[in-house]
Amino acid sequence: MPFNPTYSSVDTEGCDLHYWYQGSGPLLVLIPGGGGIGKQFNSLFEHLDEHFTVCAYDRRQSGLSTVQQRRLLNPAQHARDIIAITKDLGRQRTSIFSNSGGGIIAFQFAISYPEFLDHVIAHETPTTSLLEDSAHYLDKAMTLIDMFHNEGVMAASQAFFADMKGYEDSPPMPAPALEDIQNFWENEYLSFTTYCPNLSKIVENEVSIAVATGRKSGDAYYSVATVHQEKILRCPRFVFPGNHSGFDAEPTVFASHLLDALQKMEQKAPRLGWPQSKNADRFQEIRAVTFQVIIPAIVLYNVPRVLTYLGQITPVK
Repeated sequence: MPFNPTYSSVDTEGCDLHYWYQGSGPLLVLIPGGGGIGKQFNSLFEHLDEHFTVCAYDRRQSGLSTVQQRRLLNPAQHARDIIAITKDLGRQRTSIFSNSGGGIIAFQFAISYPEFLDHVIAHETPTTSLLEDSAHYLDKAMTLIDMFHNEGVMAASQAFFADMKGYEDSPPMPAPALEDIQNFWENEYLSFTTYCPNLSKIVENEVSIAVATGRKSGDAYYSVATVHQEKILRCPRFVFPGNHSGFDAEPTVFASHLLDALQKMEQKAPRLGWPQSKNADRFQEIRAVTFQVIIPAIVLYNVPRVLTYLGQITPVK
């Protein structure tokens, strides 16, 4: 159906976290990358909502998700933010689609809180430390930070975008608010470009995960990074339409590829049949109480009666 979500918010760890959702079925949370604004995914909703309860959100200290004091990005805390949304929706688990730096959060989620996950697809996560020329990208990251401090937001952003590929014939994306761009450079950029979670731990946790790249991204560093991620994670690597933000430029075909990828992952590792709705979760709670408390209590209550009855039986000689 056309984009017409329900808007909500949840207070968690000092943040008024704003999110919106639409559809029915298992939960699918979309994690934005740099800038942290969830509306970049809005055009996907109408193509996914028949299969999933689709949820987007403004990441902590971005957009409407305000905090009293801005801090350096903590991927583990951002993962817990998604858990807070998941629980606020009455769910126990979620699937995740992440883009760009949002993949750092998705990877950390899979390391620290795998019990909350069904499937994860990380689209063009910029794990530059995995690249063969990682020193070059580390040097460049520091150069861009110096440029931000010395020349300002716009100079650093223009230099950063110069490495993006496949945007020649794409419509311009809505620019984030200046405040969110400022927050990206002050608190997020280095975490997203210099921190690489322990991907081997994700394999150990047996998380159902895949990586993806854009067909138009070519040999961009964030696309090449997915090749290395694929090898370490021993997971599928999907090629989606478009560039680094193909979900916004080509939402219909992008959503089709995303659904196909999730279907293949589900066939390999069935997860989405697990209880997802509030009623299903409540049923499981009642079932657990019945088997763990009520039935044992009934048995214990009747044991003396059974023993007394057995004592009255005369053995057959």
